[in-house]
Amino acid sequence: MMRNAGPDQVAAGPLLHFFSGKGGVGKTTLAAATAVNLARAGRRVLVTSTDPAHSLSDVFDMQVGDEGAQIEPNLTALEVDSSARWLAATGTMTGKGRGKAGRIESAMKDALGMLGEAPGVDEFISLEIMLEAIATDAYDSVVFDTAPTGHTLRLLTLPGMLDGWIGKLLVFKSAFSKIGRVVRKLVPGGSGDAAGDVGRDLFSTRERLTQARDLISDASRTLFALVTIPEAMAVLETTRTLGELARHGIPVSVVIVNQIQPESQTCPHCRARREIHMREIDRLEELAGNVPRRLVESLPRVIRGSDELAALGQALWRKI
Repeated sequence: MMRNAGPDQVAAGPLLHFFSGKGGVGKTTLAAATAVNLARAGRRVLVTSTDPAHSLSDVFDMQVGDEGAQIEPNLTALEVDSSARWLAATGTMTGKGRGKAGRIESAMKDALGMLGEAPGVDEFISLEIMLEAIATDAYDSVVFDTAPTGHTLRLLTLPGMLDGWIGKLLVFKSAFSKIGRVVRKLVPGGSGDAAGDVGRDLFSTRERLTQARDLISDASRTLFALVTIPEAMAVLETTRTLGELARHGIPVSVVIVNQIQPESQTCPHCRARREIHMREIDRLEELAGNVPRRLVESLPRVIRGSDELAALGQALWRKI
């Protein structure tokens, strides 16, 4: 049932593992369990949370944060703080200049600060983390614990959107460059040569975005796990998400059905919940078609710490 969908596939460069789904379905725990499983199998692993409501610290039972933490010899964890990264990227603007130039710089600083809190910044920062992961040779696998489904869809479709936007800029670049050269020649000391740097930067950025888009669409390099629970509303959202991802050419490697009610011989309520869950699992199988599934039963305890995560990871990715 899980052919070519496990986390131990072998391919050139780092493998990316995305865990997505509704909030509260257990994405963080399953992502962390997968990361520990990979690390203990000998791979160099980075697990990072791009969800603003971070919980990697909770599941590993140690502080992670934006600076990252070494969980085990082969495992590094990172909770991305988009606001802090935006501030670091824009922090060179002081807004303390004098006169008109100072007022303009101060206004720009305020505008950039507000942009740092705007919708979509989390996705931009997450995309940058993904681009860094593609380029690095420090890790064999990078596991992304993503924000709830809508945010993840925006993240995964961002490379295609930005690529089209940059393409439009490149179309007009030559016209803008001619105007820019004229203006710079009128400025004392201006050479009129700086426009070429803009073009090179745009081409470089477009190249990286194309690489990210191709990687996300490559099932041999990217494992996309869609996590759900066996409840009617969650199954419907999962089905819609499968359709959205398919429209954008992003293959789903596996659907993980989490928090399934275990069987019980003594608890009528438990048996009734089990029957509901089994019906929803059957319905999901009909709606999801040939996408492989993994089933994870609810446990009578909270999973915390590397050893418990390792046991969950082994059970999750055992050969079927």
